[in-house]
Amino acid sequence: MKKSYCKVCQSEIPQRRVELGYRDTCVNHSSAQRYTGVIAATGKSDYEIAIVKDPEVAKHIVELSNIY
Repeated sequence: MKKSYCKVCQSEIPQRRVELGYRDTCVNHSSAQRYTGVIAATGKSDYEIAIVKDPEVAKHIVELSNIY
């Protein structure tokens, strides 16, 4: 397998990261944002999972969930 190196620091990028499509930068220099998963109870035994990409929205949802 061909090795990939970070275009910023020249460190080797782990193969699993390359397989996921991140071939240009290491984790430390990535511009990708984290996703946040939010679980909400919608009934006695029902729940929904929301995946949120916007960090401000995710922070707001977490703050609202800590009120109760």
